[in-house]
Amino acid sequence: MPAPVPDLTTLLAAATKAGQGFTALPAARCAAALGLDGLTISLFNKGGLELVWHDPADSVGTAFEDLQYTLGEGPTCDAARTSEPVMVPDLRALPEQRWPALLPAAREQPIRAVFALPLHLGAIRLGALTGHHSSPGRLTREQMTDALALAETATLILLTPEGTNDMGTHNPLPLHRAMIHQAAGALTVRLDIPIDQALARLRAYAFTHDRTILDVAHDVVHRQSRLDNSET
Repeated sequence: MPAPVPDLTTLLAAATKAGQGFTALPAARCAAALGLDGLTISLFNKGGLELVWHDPADSVGTAFEDLQYTLGEGPTCDAARTSEPVMVPDLRALPEQRWPALLPAAREQPIRAVFALPLHLGAIRLGALTGHHSSPGRLTREQMTDALALAETATLILLTPEGTNDMGTHNPLPLHRAMIHQAAGALTVRLDIPIDQALARLRAYAFTHDRTILDVAHDVVHRQSRLDNSET
């Protein structure tokens, strides 16, 4: 017998209780409540958008977010930057000029529909909540209402004094791309370049060599990459 679909209202109510936060917002259950395959939250930091909330089993969603991070374009990037929702019922139906680097690469991934909602309060831009599905299609009116409620709850959690912490443990939210930041820091020292140039080199190398940016960062940290060569 299939497990019952969780009620998002109940999940959101639990998340807003005192002493709780993202630990009470399980990504997999929230995605199921919205009829999606996965959900992620990415927040602005010095290196761009950092993936801070997702279901560890959602390898498809994390790979898509990493691809956007590498290429610097996509629905998550646009929603976070413009503070406007980006609703894509079918990635493959978009004209290629919308995201010229992302769309050809995205065809190799099992994602068809993407829905990105900004996390912001007035002029304060925090990042984006992004959902994905393997089949094309639009969100229903009820799903859209629930998704907006989830984005609002996430924003309120993030704006609390400990909003960037996992409030169940008071530890900082885990950074999915911690290895990338470590690699960029290593390159700034080894090549005597600014951090933004180091990140650009990581992104460019990953793109031109058709590798994930996390794999490239791992090689840099462990001194197994030609990026240590200032002429690379």
